[in-house]
Amino acid sequence: MKINLSNYNPILYRKISQKFPDELIYSFRADAFDLSINRTSAVNIHRMFDTKTGQYVGEMITQPFKNISSSLIYPGETKIRALEIVRLLVFKRRKGYGSKFINFAKHESNKYKCDNHVFLLASCIYDPQYPSHVFYRKQGFITPEKKINKILDNCISKHENLDLNDAKNILMYMPVKKEEPEQKYGFFKKLKNLLSKLI
Repeated sequence: MKINLSNYNPILYRKISQKFPDELIYSFRADAFDLSINRTSAVNIHRMFDTKTGQYVGEMITQPFKNISSSLIYPGETKIRALEIVRLLVFKRRKGYGSKFINFAKHESNKYKCDNHVFLLASCIYDPQYPSHVFYRKQGFITPEKKINKILDNCISKHENLDLNDAKNILMYMPVKKEEPEQKYGFFKKLKNLLSKLI
């Protein structure tokens, strides 16, 4: 049977013919037992697949929180919504999978109205040879400990691995730029000025 594409909606055809993404992320909710609170809680599991090879290339587990009051996570802020990256694992390094997971986590935080508040615990448990701290620092995460931030920045500038003595478990968070009141309404002021010139 021959298909005549002229019979189909051109908008639909254009969407189908667009480039297929290199990676796809499949997400689902699951229950996980949390030892710290001694009970089961719901988490989101995100699995990434490479569409060129069909391979399963990594997994990220996230958990949204409605009210976090710990100043260790976001110093100076009280009672915020935030998304925790509980675990991030990629099977091949330097392919961009980790960075794509971090970007996905930012979108996930907005889905849960966390306004880009994303935090995690950097650890060397999963890979003592290449602790994850430097990678997270490259992605924009910081820690309240200024000394550790300087050590991580030094590792990045010199292309060195983090010394295991400095690779303790560290809470890191994605800083969120606060909008000043005049910035928040700046668009409307510009629009008002433009309209006043046109009228």
